[in-house]
Amino acid sequence: MGKLDIVGVGPGSADYITPAARNCVLQAQLVIGAQRSLSLFEGDIKGEKMVLTAKSLAETLKATSEAVKAGKTVALLSTGDPGFSGLLHTVQESGLFSPEQINVVPGVSSIQVCAARLRLNWESARLFTFHEGQVTEDQKEKLLQAYQRGNTILLLPDARGFAPKDIAAFLLRRDADKETQVVVCENLTLENERVTMMSLERLQGQTFGALSVMVIKQPTGHEVYG
Repeated sequence: MGKLDIVGVGPGSADYITPAARNCVLQAQLVIGAQRSLSLFEGDIKGEKMVLTAKSLAETLKATSEAVKAGKTVALLSTGDPGFSGLLHTVQESGLFSPEQINVVPGVSSIQVCAARLRLNWESARLFTFHEGQVTEDQKEKLLQAYQRGNTILLLPDARGFAPKDIAAFLLRRDADKETQVVVCENLTLENERVTMMSLERLQGQTFGALSVMVIKQPTGHEVYG
């Protein structure tokens, strides 16, 4: 029987790829991933490779299942960590693979890097992802409840469906404090990395890149991220 390794490839920089992830790619007979992920492993891919796009996801998963059934070892590259807004959930929901066929290789997530950049202890923070397909009214209400409880919130916005400025507008409509501190970290670990801090009110007029992490912190009367 073949095997599917779902491999976390980190937040973007090759410096954050783990030795375990690289070893999986080296041994794989088939490596599948977005072009940006595949480019992180130039020289390491010894087998076949297949480019994954949002439009080809369902078709690619079927091809992956067939390859595993044929006895191949397949490495499926997942940005960040497969278990948080990664490909693990998609693979499991497809129903094409048994638990015994799946091996997960964890990676460094952008959430982790964001917390590190801000020297933020995030063990009690609430985590949210609003990436495609997950911008629901239920998720928005859970976000609001977390804010109202005073939780520190780390979230992945959706650039098209629920961008940082949309999140700010939503919370302000629901009586959030306009001076609430917000940090947006863009393109973490890449050359064009940027960290921006401002109030929830100011955030409404700002636009950020697709690779962003947002932190929402209740006012405390002192510097939060110093």
